[in-house]
Amino acid sequence: MQCYFSNLLCEIIYNMTFYKSALLSLALSIGALGYSQNVTKDLEYGNQGFEMVKQQMGLCKFEPLESLVTKLGNKLVGQLETPLFEYEFYLVDTPEPNAFALPGGKIFVTRGLLALPLTEDELAGVMGHEIIHSNNRHGVKTSAGSVFGTIISIPGVIVGGIFGGPIGQVVASPFLAGNELLQADYSRGNEKEADKEGTALAAKAGYQSLQLANILKRLSLEAEMLTGESEEKSYFASHPFTPDRVKDITKHSTKNIQAPASPILKPKEFLYAFDGLNIGNNPEYGYVHEGVFYHPTDLYSFRLAKDWQTAITPASLSIGSEDGEAILSFMVEEDTMTFKHYLDSFEKAMLEQSRVKPSSKEYFEWYGHKGEVIEYTSNSNDQVVKFKLIAVDYGKGKVFKIAALYAESSEKKVNGLLEQAKPVTSSSLPKTSVPSIKIVSAKEGESLQAIIDRTESKEYANLVVILNEKALSSKFKEGEIVKTVVNKPFSFK
Repeated sequence: MQCYFSNLLCEIIYNMTFYKSALLSLALSIGALGYSQNVTKDLEYGNQGFEMVKQQMGLCKFEPLESLVTKLGNKLVGQLETPLFEYEFYLVDTPEPNAFALPGGKIFVTRGLLALPLTEDELAGVMGHEIIHSNNRHGVKTSAGSVFGTIISIPGVIVGGIFGGPIGQVVASPFLAGNELLQADYSRGNEKEADKEGTALAAKAGYQSLQLANILKRLSLEAEMLTGESEEKSYFASHPFTPDRVKDITKHSTKNIQAPASPILKPKEFLYAFDGLNIGNNPEYGYVHEGVFYHPTDLYSFRLAKDWQTAITPASLSIGSEDGEAILSFMVEEDTMTFKHYLDSFEKAMLEQSRVKPSSKEYFEWYGHKGEVIEYTSNSNDQVVKFKLIAVDYGKGKVFKIAALYAESSEKKVNGLLEQAKPVTSSSLPKTSVPSIKIVSAKEGESLQAIIDRTESKEYANLVVILNEKALSSKFKEGEIVKTVVNKPFSFK
C-alpha cells in the first residue's frame, strides 16, 4: 500500500486489519517500553499502557470469567519462586483472540481468546506463558520510549504527541495508535522461554502442561478460518511457528511433574462459566447496520465507505482508505472547554511548537449545532497533504470531534464522506445482536450437526467445529457439554 504520510500513520491504517495478524500471536507484548533494572520503571510503563488498553480496547465486565481468570492467575503466581510484582488480571473487551502482558504484572486475556479453551488446564497454560513474560521482564528490553515517544505527524508538520504537551492533550485521542503497542513483539527466545517456563509453572499449580499445545493448535485453526490463509513458517517472524511450538511444548511437558491439586472449577462448571459470553464486537462502542455506523451513546451515525478499513474502539471510530491516502477519526467527548476553545488551543499549540499557521478556518452549522473547522497544509513527496480538525458543539458539555488526514488528491472523496455524518436519537437506533457462546447439553447419540441445527448456530458452524474439536458427524453421549455460538439480541444500558 502506497502511503504519503508518516510511518506511524501508515501503520494505523494497516492496523485496522489487526484482527488477521493478532490471531496468530498468542502472547503479544504491548509493553516493550524501555530497559531498566529498577522495577519502578516496569510499574510506570505498565500503568501508562494500562490506560491505553482501557481507552483503545476496553475492559470486559463478565463476572464468571473475571473471577475465574483472577483466581487462576493468583494460583499460578503462587508457584513463582520470586514474584516481582503484585499481579493483576483483566479481561479485554475485544473479539481478537489474544493474551498479553504489560510490564509490572498486568496480565490480559481477551474475550476472543476465552472462546477457545475447553479445559482449565489450557487456560492455565496461556496465563502461565504471560506471567513468565512479565516476571522475566521480557517487556522492558526494548529501548526506552520506543513507543510512547512516538509522535503523529503530517510530513514536515507535527500534529500531536501521544502523551504530554498541549498538542497531545487536544489531538492525541483521535489518532492514538493502541495497536502500535500491540506490534511490539517479544523475541523468539522470549517466546520459547515463556512456553517452557510457563508450562512448568502450570504443572506446579496442578495442571497438565501439555494442554497449552492444544489451545495453540485451535488458535491457529481459527486464524486460518477467519483469514482464509494458513499460518506460514517465516525466518523473519518474531513468534515461533505453531507446529514448532507444539513440538517444543510436548518435549518440555514430558519433563514437567504435575503437582496434585484441585482445579478452581469442575470440568462442566468450567465450560458453563463461558455461557453467554459475547465473542464479537461490543455494540456499546458503536456498531454497523446495513453499511451505516451507529454510536448508541454518542448518538451519531456515519455511512461507511466501501473498501475502506474500519477500526472501532471505546474512544473513537477510525476509517482508512485502502490506498493509504486518507484516514478519518470520529469521537464525542465531554470537554471542559467549548469547541471554539478546543480549536483555539490547538491552533496556539501548533504555532508555539511547530511555528505553523492554519491554511484556513471556517465556522459552520451542522444539523443545528455550531461548529468550526481548521485546516493545515503541507507538502511531502511532491504531494500536497492536508490535516483537517473539526469541532462541533454537541450540547450538554460534549464536543463532537473529527480529524481527517489526507492527500489533496483525495479531498473530494474525504469531503463527501464527512457529509455522511449525522446525529441520531436513541429511539431511531436499529436493533442489533452479538455472537455469543451458548453452552448446551447433548442428547444420547446426537451429532454435532444436529446440535448446531437445534441451537440455530448454522451461521457459525465452522467455528463450532473448531471450538469443540469435533467433526460435524461426531456423536455425543447423553449430558456431554457442547459449545455453540448463537446470535443474541443486544440491549443497550
